Amino acid sequence: MSKSEQQSRCALPSTRRQFLKMTSAAAAVSSLSCWTQALAKTDLDVLGAKPAETLDKSVKVVNTYHEIHCHGQCMLKAHVKNGRLLALTSAGDVPRCEAAKTDESIGKMQRRACMKGYAERKRLYAPDRLKYPLLQTIERGNLAGFKRISWDEAIDRACEHIEKARARQKELGYIPIWEVGSTPLAFLGPYVSCWGHHSAGNEMDALYNALGKGVNGHPSIDMLNSKFIIVWGADPQTTSPHLPFIMTKAREKGIPIVVVDPRYTGTVGAMATGAPGITPWIAPRPGTDSAILAAMANTIYRRGLHDEAYIRKYCFGFFPGDTVVSHSPAKDPITGKPWKGTTFTTPKGQSFVEYLDELNREHGGEEGVLRWASLLSGVQAETIEALAVTYAKTKPACLHSTWTCGGAQRTGNGMYHVWLLLCLAAMTGNATVRGGGIGALAPVDGMAVKLGKAPAMCKGKKHSALLFSQYMQSKVLLTGRDSRTPEQIRADVLGINGIDLGPDAKIEIDMVWRGGGSADPFNQRSSINPKILAWKKLDYVVSYERFMSTTARYSDLVLPVVTHLEESFFTGSRVKTDMNVVNAVVNPMYEAKSDVAINEMIAERLGLDWGRHGMTDHDVMRIQWQGTKLPEAYKSVDPDMKLPTFEEMLEKANLQLPVPPEKSVIAAAKFAPGEFPTDTGRINFYSPWLAQRGRVQAGVARAQYVRPADGYEDILEKTPHASGRRYTLQYTTPHMPNRSHSSFDNTTMIQDVFPHAVTMHPDDAAARGIKDGADVYVYTEAGCIKLPAKVTVRQLPGVVSIGEGAWYQPSQTEFFDAYFDAAGTGKAVCHRVPVDVGGAVNTLTIDRDIGASDPYLHLQTSKSGGFAAGGCVCEVSATLPA
Repeated sequence: MSKSEQQSRCALPSTRRQFLKMTSAAAAVSSLSCWTQALAKTDLDVLGAKPAETLDKSVKVVNTYHEIHCHGQCMLKAHVKNGRLLALTSAGDVPRCEAAKTDESIGKMQRRACMKGYAERKRLYAPDRLKYPLLQTIERGNLAGFKRISWDEAIDRACEHIEKARARQKELGYIPIWEVGSTPLAFLGPYVSCWGHHSAGNEMDALYNALGKGVNGHPSIDMLNSKFIIVWGADPQTTSPHLPFIMTKAREKGIPIVVVDPRYTGTVGAMATGAPGITPWIAPRPGTDSAILAAMANTIYRRGLHDEAYIRKYCFGFFPGDTVVSHSPAKDPITGKPWKGTTFTTPKGQSFVEYLDELNREHGGEEGVLRWASLLSGVQAETIEALAVTYAKTKPACLHSTWTCGGAQRTGNGMYHVWLLLCLAAMTGNATVRGGGIGALAPVDGMAVKLGKAPAMCKGKKHSALLFSQYMQSKVLLTGRDSRTPEQIRADVLGINGIDLGPDAKIEIDMVWRGGGSADPFNQRSSINPKILAWKKLDYVVSYERFMSTTARYSDLVLPVVTHLEESFFTGSRVKTDMNVVNAVVNPMYEAKSDVAINEMIAERLGLDWGRHGMTDHDVMRIQWQGTKLPEAYKSVDPDMKLPTFEEMLEKANLQLPVPPEKSVIAAAKFAPGEFPTDTGRINFYSPWLAQRGRVQAGVARAQYVRPADGYEDILEKTPHASGRRYTLQYTTPHMPNRSHSSFDNTTMIQDVFPHAVTMHPDDAAARGIKDGADVYVYTEAGCIKLPAKVTVRQLPGVVSIGEGAWYQPSQTEFFDAYFDAAGTGKAVCHRVPVDVGGAVNTLTIDRDIGASDPYLHLQTSKSGGFAAGGCVCEVSATLPA
């Protein structure tokens, strides 16, 4: 094949609809920009190898791990010859002796790849990979403005702006650079970072206040000890690929499984069995899940199905006037004083029983509460009643929502949803027993290898960050404040950083330094349209990227980084049962460098002694492996288990510590009653510390139903918004099997099979004159997106679904009147914004703090701060909204 033919074949993916929009947008401003011209200059043969070539004896097969943020655990086999990756296969692709026996094992499972793993070769050799450092020469967001520069010039420009920001430390007391990802910034001085975790923030806040720091849910393998499983708001087939195998084994054992989800997912179809009087699939409106849980708790309590002895022994805040002298091993995060010895009393009216009594009085008894929950959720009262009774009477029973507690924790009342799941488990005695479950899933599935420490990058002082809510970032960039008052910001920064910002406290940000990390922070953290305006205030944005993502698009300087097929490192699986090796299978391509190498170049230019000091990937890994240990407790599972040598570990790339169901490790079970690491030492139905902090956005410090700021009640009440619009639909933002957040959205072999769309019920489509496959407009106060409609009965009526992670692409011809606060005044005003033809769901989200929203919680959990990404109101139209 000639070189020109190779180039033509490489360019074929550019016919994809989304990629054409990207390049045509650049062409509309001028001719193709430097970065798009570079795509046509690829001289690598990226076509797959012929079978005969792959089977050649000279081909080396390298085991490696697919390190991508999808909670999967897939092992890849890279077929390499002469520095070229010919093909990728996976464990189980080739039959082995006794393969059936091994495949059926619930111990050392085969970590088979999903479509994303098999597509990694396409990502490695993608024609739109960023190959060289790129400089924006026009304005952020304009693709035509990028030009290729040298690494020397790129590092010079980055350091010039870093030094400019550092100079303001004398004035401000900190460096006004917001670090997103991993950089050496912390060794230069106090800097700026954020709290807020869209996957688990609400969950972690609820777990901390109810169970204590580090106390997680049950491991997935423990489901096999249960007698009844409720999967609530989770789709393990998409987000946790190891779980369907365990759930299949549970189903084979005859354990009833009910799935609660607004969508008829693959998990519903493959796993749900139902139970006597309960359908396999229960579909509530998003944001109303916690009303169902509250009604279930009320029915269980009214009928005496709760475990009073367990509650009095383990819990606090359930009964009116609960009083305990704390035996907690933990300390107050603010004062550092031990909680042990402190007396706590549940304030009048704040116990869980008093809440249930309020519900009963307001709605006319138990049946009235069931009808109330039914009205909100759309689930029949009889189903809610049967679910409550079956759950309470079946021992043990498992509430299962995966590690991120499912989609319901990403709604406007997600923290309370998680808290009510936990309380339902506690009031029935299922919170600490084998076969139970509190909703949240332990990130450690059994026991984990403790990897040794890597050599320190820097011996200097590491400074702490001034923290702000990432879900209020636009307001912070514009005004220096999030949802906190100046007094609260001052107190937080003084307590955490030792810096007094004064009575008019605010956090200033001049620059964004987006270092090593995953996903697409611009695309996925808070609403996009306000962010575009706010980012214009920034002096400079530096991003390390593999592709021209949305974050890269709105950067001034883009530095190309390698893929995980071009570097080596250890990583635990997303549930930490495995220890794995990511093995480099080819040398770094083009001028791409690792995140560490880029950080080293910048540090050296700044005069900072930071880096590996000449050590290779394997040098670092060898030191880590020398300090690696098996957990002592694992001897009771496998007394003969030994760590492989470093060389053996590199070759196998996977080490598993399976724990049989009968020895499953329950984190909450190791704490004696009264000695949980909460303030009270008990499992909290009411949190004195949360109440005392006064930061929770809803003002509620106990488990209960809380009306979300933007949800189904607004539809019921026909609430007008700032624009005067009244919305009639809700949207959800599920994870999709074809993407890992924003990764793979430009991988054509996947996206051509799974086109991005908004799914809607036939009744909703017919009412709006929408046909399957037609382009439609989905809009909220924050913005409008345009994408195809997928009409299906798998979608709950009144609710549409838009998979998260698609890349923002502003239209050149269609515009929409959005209403949001861009001045920090608290008043939403009209802004004429482009329609997003990429279908990024964060174009629709509203900037809002929910849940606890407290930087001190983030310091305890590292994942505090929830995101209201689902259940919010929207509308869908066949034509561009006026």
